[in-house]
Amino acid sequence: MRTLTVCNFVTIDGRYEDDDHDIASLFEHHHADYTGTDTFDHYNAGLLRAAGTLLLSGRRSALGNLGYWAGVRGDPSATAIRREFAELIERVEKVVVSDTLTEADLAPYPNTRIVAVADARAEVARLKTLDGPGILILLGRILWNDLMHAGLVDELHLVTFPLIAGGGVPLVDARPPVALKLLESRAWPESGQVLMRWRVDPAAPPLP
Repeated sequence: MRTLTVCNFVTIDGRYEDDDHDIASLFEHHHADYTGTDTFDHYNAGLLRAAGTLLLSGRRSALGNLGYWAGVRGDPSATAIRREFAELIERVEKVVVSDTLTEADLAPYPNTRIVAVADARAEVARLKTLDGPGILILLGRILWNDLMHAGLVDELHLVTFPLIAGGGVPLVDARPPVALKLLESRAWPESGQVLMRWRVDPAAPPLP
């Protein structure tokens, strides 16, 4: 049985993006002492090394991510960890949840296939029954929110960045029927980022 792990960054006030669905504005007040730190890159690369399948979702997000990392592979100015991450993304099996993407859209990106939105829960449940390394979602808030409501997420790794959004898109849309048990916490003083790694269990039924 394979596990499904989600890793997502979040601001200290629980936001994922700004109101324009971008993250650039969140970093306007990023502390100068943390400029250039790459602990989040290293952590995500470690998760991807251990994964057998990467789940992506949405036309704009998936093509944006795949196109960006394809460019990083040959970028001599990119850090070593980001070039490694780009290579890992190219090699790993990728499943994209979308109703608008076509095979032609994904032709430049090897090891990638499409699953319809209506079939996503069933396909993830099937993938979890297979042998092999685990399944990973990096960011992908809408997808993992839905999969958590379906009881398909096993671990939630939240990395809090030293940022205050003051508005924008919340990390969670609605309370899922889950209970969280803390497995690990870790702080990276060089970046000001704090990891909380949670096991996701079914919520206990309410008392009669």
